[in-house]
Amino acid sequence: MEAVHNKRMRPFEGMCLSDIDLRDEQEYHLWKRRLQNIYLHGAGVVHGLKPEVVQTAEGDCIEIAEGYAIDLDGHDIVVPDGARSEVVPDKPGKYMVFLTYSENDDAASKRQAYNSTERQETRTVEGFKIIFNEKEVQSAVEVGRIRVSDGHKVEGSVDLRYVSHATAPEPEDITNLRNRLREFVDASIELMMKSFLVEQKPVADVRAHLYLQTLVTAESRLVSENIAESALCDMFSALMERSHLFLRGVRKEDSKKGLAPHFKTSWQAVTKIQKNRPKSDKLDLRLDWMNKALQGASKAAGKDRENIRGIFYEEVDEE
Repeated sequence: MEAVHNKRMRPFEGMCLSDIDLRDEQEYHLWKRRLQNIYLHGAGVVHGLKPEVVQTAEGDCIEIAEGYAIDLDGHDIVVPDGARSEVVPDKPGKYMVFLTYSENDDAASKRQAYNSTERQETRTVEGFKIIFNEKEVQSAVEVGRIRVSDGHKVEGSVDLRYVSHATAPEPEDITNLRNRLREFVDASIELMMKSFLVEQKPVADVRAHLYLQTLVTAESRLVSENIAESALCDMFSALMERSHLFLRGVRKEDSKKGLAPHFKTSWQAVTKIQKNRPKSDKLDLRLDWMNKALQGASKAAGKDRENIRGIFYEEVDEE
């Protein structure tokens, strides 16, 4: 939020209030409320607002159930009794359905000014608009996506997969940690898959299955969830345990043949990480271990991945 309204009105007995004073007082409280919305609750759908396709004589419309959302600027978007959109666009294609915050002067609240014949609105109505757009709309809240065919017709139902729900934003350090863990997971999955393909070996080992399953589960959670520090530590701990079991089994088969050479750097890194694992369950110690461990684990997985990529693409080119 660019504007800062951190000056609170300080009234005193006998003070003559003007419209400027009252506007400043409103702006102060609105600014506080929007700050809380953005940093404590986050943007997205809070409650309700489920959209459905409704057929009319003019064409299909989108009917949105009652509910509440917060936009990226911290505005409250309230739909008290549900609402129906205009007819969907005539041009065929994919569209996002958005709710946008709006403000309008209330014509019914007009009042005559003191010592004047001029009449002005005395109230502002906070409302919303339903719009369709093919691209993202700044500060709008998406409630669904539709595919429009000829004649203002919607194909199928409203797609709700991309609707974001209001959640408190993650602290920057957690976001960085989360992104680094995701990089490690992505590199490890690619390394696993290409290693088995190059060696033309089916994933028959139970340890390999468990490790790959843990990686894929972690990938899914990192994409879709807002994960706390303790949960990130638990996830990384599980990944290191599965990785160590899998790599130890690979090394036992033959350290110079088969899959083992493709995981050489990862084996060295994971062995060191497991050795330095803290014995205490204190969160600060676990986070410190994870921060340091991720640097080595990501670097090792990345190096092994690049090596196997070279071999994999050489074999593909030969074919």
